[in-house]
Amino acid sequence: MNLEPCYFNIPRSARNQPVYRIISLKRLHEMFEKRVNTLVNPIMWDDPFENFIKGFKGQLPSGDVVEFAQRHDFYGQCWTHVGASDAMWRIYSSDKQSVRIKVRLKTLVETLAPRAHGIVLVGRVRYLHSDGLLKWAKRVFRSSDAPDVRLLGRTLLVKRMAFSHEQEVRILYFDSRNECSRNLFSYRFDPHAFVEEILVDPRLSADQATSLSNEIRAKTGFRGPIAHSNLYAPPQELTLRLGAAYSSLKRASYRKVVSKEPVLRASDVTPVDSIWLPVRDLRFT
Repeated sequence: MNLEPCYFNIPRSARNQPVYRIISLKRLHEMFEKRVNTLVNPIMWDDPFENFIKGFKGQLPSGDVVEFAQRHDFYGQCWTHVGASDAMWRIYSSDKQSVRIKVRLKTLVETLAPRAHGIVLVGRVRYLHSDGLLKWAKRVFRSSDAPDVRLLGRTLLVKRMAFSHEQEVRILYFDSRNECSRNLFSYRFDPHAFVEEILVDPRLSADQATSLSNEIRAKTGFRGPIAHSNLYAPPQELTLRLGAAYSSLKRASYRKVVSKEPVLRASDVTPVDSIWLPVRDLRFT
């Protein structure tokens, strides 16, 4: 099967790249239990600018004003190229009980397109200023000599510049047979072959992360890695080579506490050798 038409603005060299999505624990458990992935109708998306095609009309050369009959027959799902984002965790995991799943971009296509009755599109989202969205739509529709339903799909691959930090990739499905149930389109797949990795919220403590990871493993049977996001992990200590000018500076020793536990052990306190940098008031030099 030729899957090339499924990709929009994604070169072959980029199709094996990972993409990510933060979902609730409930959604994760349903995915593994029911073995289905669910796309939603864009009318359910929060930003009204994302679905401006809903009210988009065209004027034919005759002067007649028409709507696009298939504008409600698309379903989509949003992913991102960004693997580590504080903003994304805070937006989509406000209760710290969501997880980030990792898949390959080409897997989005390969799990749906071979069995789909309708059209499948996967594309990077393009970000435009608000006044540029309508200009873009006019240019795209007017310049087409052989318009087809993919033009409507392309309108779902543009978004306002205010959301550019999300670096989205979207998978879209066009229901040509009107088989979808209301605002949802679900298709069967193997979640174990689909998901490569699961990360739990970086704001959880180590104990909470371990407990949640064990719970996910038990409920889903997932065989891949389940880890605690290291977004907030402290950096490793860095030792710099200093010049001779530092050797003559005042030195002192202090005891550094390396534990947050209320009861300290001897191993939690480490002696540290330090130097004092001189304070010079350059206003009087």
